[in-house]
Amino acid sequence: MSWSTAAESSLRVLTTLALAAFAGAARADAPPPATPCSIVAFVEETDPAGLNVRAAPNAKARVLGTLPPVWVDKASGTWIRVRVEITASDSGWFRIRNARDDEDLTGQPPRPTFAGEGWVSGRKLVVKPQARVGRARPDAQAPVWLQLNDEQLFDSDVMVSASSLAACQGPWAQVEYVDAKIPAEERKSLNVAPAARAGLPPGRFRLWVDKICGSQETVCDGL
Repeated sequence: MSWSTAAESSLRVLTTLALAAFAGAARADAPPPATPCSIVAFVEETDPAGLNVRAAPNAKARVLGTLPPVWVDKASGTWIRVRVEITASDSGWFRIRNARDDEDLTGQPPRPTFAGEGWVSGRKLVVKPQARVGRARPDAQAPVWLQLNDEQLFDSDVMVSASSLAACQGPWAQVEYVDAKIPAEERKSLNVAPAARAGLPPGRFRLWVDKICGSQETVCDGL
């Protein structure tokens, strides 16, 4: 083998190794994949302009459409929210589809609603968990971080209004609660594990809950 041939061969080997190293580094720097889940949530948006649905899980991504804000029944004060299916979560953002305005509850024609697939912030989503305990992880055997008293469930108006969606996995949802949004008398009865507050701003805690109900007016049978 001539010197030039050997040099070319060595160069090819080095190039191949360099490309492999670059590809490995690119994979290492790539963001983790979204976590799949299958739950139903409701849009907690009060801005009359509605909630933006984006093409990717970040606030700078292209806007694909909007979801209507909460509709308020002036007679009863009841809040009617747009219903969405959630298929994945990624750093506080949620991939949604099949959004639907509930004209059966509003008694009004359905409002224009983006029904395709896209991403919305969990700060504008709430869920209705018909569970009595909140856990450390999305696992029925995980430590209990909060158990409600008597026959109370996490789907009460008080708990839902004090919450927002933080993450999801399979049929489970991680929900963040704000103490200040829970009436003082009810807050006194909540024995929240200190671990549920770790790493969060003061006055907040997070729990994993299951038995997520997809009906905002009634309970879900079979949960």
